[in-house]
Amino acid sequence: MVEQWMTKNVMSVAPMDSIKVARDVMSKHSIRHLTVLKNDTLVGIISRNDVDRFALPTHDGQDALKAKLIDQINVAFVMTKSVNTLDVNDTMKDAAEMLSLSSYHALPVMKDEKLEGIITSTDLIRYLLSHC
Repeated sequence: MVEQWMTKNVMSVAPMDSIKVARDVMSKHSIRHLTVLKNDTLVGIISRNDVDRFALPTHDGQDALKAKLIDQINVAFVMTKSVNTLDVNDTMKDAAEMLSLSSYHALPVMKDEKLEGIITSTDLIRYLLSHC
């Protein structure tokens, strides 16, 4: 079951947080995906690639302007809203199939419409290696 392999302490941001906040959380925790929660309800997912799309070229003396612009862009603007999810009782095969069809390398894991964890492609690789 995915519940055995998922990360349980999921890092999240709110839709109105800036992408700078998302980038800072990802950097601080060395992760590549964040769930997006509004009032404890999953409303999206954002990846490091989504955030990096808004990295502006740096020119001499324009770092402050760059930072100010990035602070104005909300997570809601760049997140994926239609999120594929898994249930805690789904199998790792289910996770592998869904990850292979997804543009993300992470899937939120739900139980009774509540976020319980996240499965990443790295978790899937760890699972496969344990079965070799």
